[in-house]
Amino acid sequence: MPIRAITFHIVTCDVCGDEDADEVLPLFDTPEIAAHNARRCGWLLTADRRAICPDNDHQHRAALDQLMPPEPHIEIDGQLPFNPDPTT
Repeated sequence: MPIRAITFHIVTCDVCGDEDADEVLPLFDTPEIAAHNARRCGWLLTADRRAICPDNDHQHRAALDQLMPPEPHIEIDGQLPFNPDPTT
């Protein structure tokens, strides 16, 4: 009986470890096809090869917040400084 190894690719969430599967675990021949399917299902795949599934809990929102750039700090000449605490 011949035995041979077959390699398949799946996308796994870097936050929770879930696979890109509902009821049936999809197996793909290449990482590119697996990534394309994950994107089609609402996953975020970053340039640094992180995968974040579309779950909407605190951990996933925190992971998405880490990807955002810092808030811009804009000052215009002659503008009065903004002080949210009027007691200071």
